[in-house]
Amino acid sequence: MEEKLTITAISGWAVPETWFAERIKEAFPGSDVHVVYPENPENEEEAQNILSRLPSQLYIGYSLGSLWLLKYQDHLPVNCHKAILAPILAFLNTGRLGGKTSEAQLKYLIKILSRNSNKTDVLRDFFFHADLPYPENQIKEIPERKILIQGLKFLENNSVTGKETNDFLSIIGENDTFLDAGALKDHIPHLEIVKDVGHSPTPLLKQLAKRMLNS
Repeated sequence: MEEKLTITAISGWAVPETWFAERIKEAFPGSDVHVVYPENPENEEEAQNILSRLPSQLYIGYSLGSLWLLKYQDHLPVNCHKAILAPILAFLNTGRLGGKTSEAQLKYLIKILSRNSNKTDVLRDFFFHADLPYPENQIKEIPERKILIQGLKFLENNSVTGKETNDFLSIIGENDTFLDAGALKDHIPHLEIVKDVGHSPTPLLKQLAKRMLNS
């Protein structure tokens, strides 16, 4: 009997864990999937605990989760498969590392999340631009505003270089809303750019499954 593929995935910012898990299972039928949403991405001890309790054959970092996985990759088990989708080296556009978002835009999002008691309105607008088509009723599964703000501050304050991606399968959509695929290719030579695809994880996961099947 063939062994199930075990997958641990680190979710993107404000992406419902159950929705993301369903997309992974569609791309990898029959797999055993665990999706994690880090509550405090800056906390290395939390990262170590997450990765130690979920030993897997494949680790996937999507969007914010890609930066998190790159930052804490020393805590991954030896000989596992590693992939980053919509990989973030830096979210902000200040370091020429592929980010498109200005510091002012990010600080504004933090500000309105801090002040607005209805996160649904904020996230509805954000995801309209991000092209993440999960049902609006799943917004209630997303963590509280404090955790969302910690995620944005993690994106604001952290970056890596292309060297950290050497052991990762790296895939991005050509039309990503938040990331410049061409600029990232300069730092990640092995980056695969999928045509006519945006920031949504669904086609990126399908491409990852195809790559792993053919490897």
